[in-house]
Amino acid sequence: MHKPDGVVVLYNPDESVWSNITSYIDYVGLLYVVDNSEQKNLILVEKIKNHPSAVYIDNKSNLGIGSALNKGAKEAINHSASWLLTMDQDSRFDKTSLQTLVAFAYSLPEDHKVGVLSPVHKTVNVDVPIIKDDILTVEVDSVMTSGNLIYLKAFQSVGGFLEKYFIDCVDHEYCLRVKRKGFKVLLYQVCYLEHNLGDIACSDFFGRKVYYTNHSAVRRYYSTRNRLDLFFRYGVNFPVFTSQELFKILTEGVKVLLFEQDKFKKTLFMFKGFFDFICQKFGKIVD
Repeated sequence: MHKPDGVVVLYNPDESVWSNITSYIDYVGLLYVVDNSEQKNLILVEKIKNHPSAVYIDNKSNLGIGSALNKGAKEAINHSASWLLTMDQDSRFDKTSLQTLVAFAYSLPEDHKVGVLSPVHKTVNVDVPIIKDDILTVEVDSVMTSGNLIYLKAFQSVGGFLEKYFIDCVDHEYCLRVKRKGFKVLLYQVCYLEHNLGDIACSDFFGRKVYYTNHSAVRRYYSTRNRLDLFFRYGVNFPVFTSQELFKILTEGVKVLLFEQDKFKKTLFMFKGFFDFICQKFGKIVD
């Protein structure tokens, strides 16, 4: 059976992350574990180093999600892999879903134009799609990073993940660039990934459930800055998707004011993200 290589990015993980890793490590050739942690989990690191399919890469500091994914992709290319599984530390595959996804990827004809193949993400605030008329794949504009199979020929053709975003919208920017270069982003509807989007909470607002992520002020900064840049980079080619991302700045800002803690700091950092976009200041924020 063909196996892709894989990459998972660590950031200050707890030991439960090992359980997530074991849900997919046996289905990849090599798993590159890129550690962006500022504080290492030595027990977890030891488990990783002792696994024969794992390659531990210590970034020494947090260099961002794009940099970590690019390191994994370059290692996989050097290992002559065709596909790369990209994982977040807080995600795990549902039962035999990864085997199904991998089998589909390697069943594609040699001249296929699939750049990204994604499972369905099962999160508390998103309904699992209903499959109609045996349509197993749906072409979409973008998908979240975790659980994807990245076709490495497409990766080499379009260039790697955009490192200056640091975090947030790195996945969307890559997918839109892949599509603009003529490749497809496919959602494979019979494969499921259990994905935790962070500290998701729910409140009742006039009889309606409202979900919000409780992201930190720093994450609010990156999402604001990078969504603005995404809109101006790809708005002409993908007006609907980029406009939706732009609108999320407003809706998430309202949720911050209505439901979340640390409202002032988060709002301040959103404005900082706006002004840094105007000044074209990217990379890691010093908060």
